[in-house]
Amino acid sequence: MTKVVVLEKFKKNWEIGSTVSVKDGYARNYLIPNGKAKFATKQNIKEINSIKESLLKKDDENKTIADQTASKIKELKFSKEIASKENGELYGSLSVSDIVTFLRENNINIQKKFVKLGNKIKSTGEYSVDIDLHPEVNCSLDIEILSPKTST
Repeated sequence: MTKVVVLEKFKKNWEIGSTVSVKDGYARNYLIPNGKAKFATKQNIKEINSIKESLLKKDDENKTIADQTASKIKELKFSKEIASKENGELYGSLSVSDIVTFLRENNINIQKKFVKLGNKIKSTGEYSVDIDLHPEVNCSLDIEILSPKTST
């Protein structure tokens, strides 16, 4: 296990400036290269405590932006017609990319990793997909999958 000092709030129980123990690979391959943490040396801890206020201010700004984005997403409803069988099973599916593209078309830019779809949607009906925009801000997008009207 490696001790690191957290530079940004993520995972609901990790606060900025807190020292946590994580697996070596997680620290080496994800946290440190992505600027989310530094190794917990005396010098790094001292440095982070001195810039903690600016990090907290930056986090508050990110949270405000996430709140605004969440309120925009809550107002939207994603309806899409996808060809389906008579039993409602889709010939295709709805994926995270489709959701991100829909949001982008509505002037909301988010990363794919924020959308918590689980498995692709493969049948008609109404769904609610969670979107985590910040460790303290999440919302859901209502999705309706329709079958196009076919005339025979």
